[in-house]
Amino acid sequence: MGTWGSGPFENDGACDLLAALRAGEFDIDDYAGHVGGDYLEADDAQAAIALAEVVAVADGLLPAPGPLDGIDAARYAASLTPEQRAWIVVTLERTIADADTSELFELWAENGPEDLEEWRAPIESRLAGLKQPR
Repeated sequence: MGTWGSGPFENDGACDLLAALRAGEFDIDDYAGHVGGDYLEADDAQAAIALAEVVAVADGLLPAPGPLDGIDAARYAASLTPEQRAWIVVTLERTIADADTSELFELWAENGPEDLEEWRAPIESRLAGLKQPR
């Protein structure tokens, strides 16, 4: 695994997603097709977390962090269909569900319960906000 931390943008998967968004090269339908299996690889889970953060910023759930410089989160989120937004939520849920559905969960669990909770708690909070009707 490459660089990673507990924050939503502290890993290679998130950096790759942000670069693709900045370049206008990210297609959520292609990504969803790629990630559609039962098990999320670590990089895909990291990208899903970052994508949810972009939508959360657009929805006003949190301020825009520095890593989003050059990305119009509101414009991107406005381009999403209700089905795409629902897919983001479901994928985020899968990311933090358990080691059977997410390699990233498995990796954090290996570090111990404190590290797992440090990583998982903010994502659960984000999920709660994203599930609210817009």
